Amino acid sequence: MSSFLQRLKERKLFQWALAYLAGAWLVMQAMEVTAEPFGWPLALQRGVTILLVVGFFVALVVAWYHGEKGRQRASGPELLMIAALLAIAAILLTILRLEAEAPATLYTGLPVEGEKPAIAVLPFDNFSPNPDDAYFADGMHEEIIRQVSRISGIKVISRTSVMQYREARPPARQIAEELGVGFLLEGSARKDEDQVRLTVQLIDARVDEHVWADDYDRDLTATRLFEIQDDVARRVAASLAARLSPEESRRIEAQPTDNLAAYELYMLGRYHFHTRRTTGRDGLERAAEFFRRAIAADSGFALAYSGLADLCAARRFYWRYDPDASPSARRSEVEAADSVAAWAARRAVALDSASAEAHTALGVVLTYVEHDWEAAEREFLIAIELNPNYVTAHNFYGDLLLFRRRWDEAIQAKSKALELDPLDAVHRAQLVRGLWGAGRLSEAAAQAEAVTPHLPQSAVGTIPDEETRLEAPPSHYPEVHIYYEMGRSYDDALDALVEALVRTGTSRELAMAYEGRWEGLDWEGLWLADLSVSASLPCHWCQAIAYERLGRKREAVDALRTAYEIREVGFLWPFFSPFFRTLEDDPRYQELLLEMGLRP
Repeated sequence: MSSFLQRLKERKLFQWALAYLAGAWLVMQAMEVTAEPFGWPLALQRGVTILLVVGFFVALVVAWYHGEKGRQRASGPELLMIAALLAIAAILLTILRLEAEAPATLYTGLPVEGEKPAIAVLPFDNFSPNPDDAYFADGMHEEIIRQVSRISGIKVISRTSVMQYREARPPARQIAEELGVGFLLEGSARKDEDQVRLTVQLIDARVDEHVWADDYDRDLTATRLFEIQDDVARRVAASLAARLSPEESRRIEAQPTDNLAAYELYMLGRYHFHTRRTTGRDGLERAAEFFRRAIAADSGFALAYSGLADLCAARRFYWRYDPDASPSARRSEVEAADSVAAWAARRAVALDSASAEAHTALGVVLTYVEHDWEAAEREFLIAIELNPNYVTAHNFYGDLLLFRRRWDEAIQAKSKALELDPLDAVHRAQLVRGLWGAGRLSEAAAQAEAVTPHLPQSAVGTIPDEETRLEAPPSHYPEVHIYYEMGRSYDDALDALVEALVRTGTSRELAMAYEGRWEGLDWEGLWLADLSVSASLPCHWCQAIAYERLGRKREAVDALRTAYEIREVGFLWPFFSPFFRTLEDDPRYQELLLEMGLRP
């Protein structure tokens, strides 16, 4: 034993080992310090660790044979041991490389040749200790969706559909089947003072196996948050074998703001904006305040402007005005919101011409406020080119095409919106309207039957009663008239409308009239009842539909003219429906269409 220790001492084995370990420790520290700033991939860090571990044993072998001065010639056993160690290192590095490349090979067997790989980013769990930081997990979730959706080679499911799995999360395969995807990205977020941790994992839902998982521990700065989003998007692209174009790479890498306060205020604005279907006016007011504060913190933050523009435009769909307010007061409120929306949208485009959100916001303003149809179409097409997965762009572009009666294109746009947001009943209901307007009644009926079970979770089903009086009954007209025009029974049409109205708890007077089955009731009686409800709201374009159905064409055109002049909420929708086809030979109606730029 003493002889062996003496030989170790002579060969300076301990000195070699300590020197090597000290050097390896310095290398590991350098990797840790530079990994975040330089974005070293995890595979590289693991590879360096493997080489350092194997290198330690190589150093011991070299020390044993050459540590004693004067013995420099390599022997056979020495070379054999070094070769064996290098072979082990090569095997480990090969395994590591195959592991890193495995995601790309997993997706080679697509169900349909040439089909894009599809992914859904599930809601992130919130692990922040402060309950007020719940917005942060939602914000990072939405921002990662935004980044991944910029990759044209991947189909990305919209936020609205994936949020259905916030509380209850079925098995991965079931979620994938319901959303029509092959991959799921899930994770959690924790914000604690000036630190943040994001845990993300990619799942191949077809085989229910994890592809990769990673933890991101970073300082809480805007730059670090965007770096996390950038890295996740690129790893998803690599895993799904989707090539990033140079333009897409630049857009993903770009940082919309370096101001953390502005970015957090923006995320708070989006957080409250997404509650608009249940909170109505209160949620929109809170969101507006946060967007304005984000703009004040960073006047060059384009996303904050587009968020404010979206919000102001959304008042046309979700804002419910004081029922006791005069028409002039309502008109003033609409005009003020429209003015802010137009300013914010144009400012967003000027600040970031590569933002699909900004171009979509401007397209909405040009459609619903300024009625500049050609300019609006250009903006929507730019947005779709920049982000083909941005469901909002497809949806509002579909609206524009419906208003202009370009049926096939409109149905294609609405179908695309439904493909990207398959669990949102609103998109399916709007597709029903498009098919109905195009006269494709059998298809419309099938879609109407599919949307009915989801209506309680849709916008119409969840907004409080006092805020939905302008949503119903018109929102359910298509379903009823599809039944009627297809030759189905009168009772079937009534049953469909009664069920919808009772389920949503709106327009109770009309629902009771329908449900009561007045003796001898006919369509004239129904429309007279509807006219009474519409006049009490008031809803002029609703009255126009009732007047037209009753054959009172002059009053129908007068009501439409009033709705147009005061920019009434939802007044554009009836123009593409079959309701007003009987007005086509009325010069006053044609004059109105010409003035609006909608003349067929």
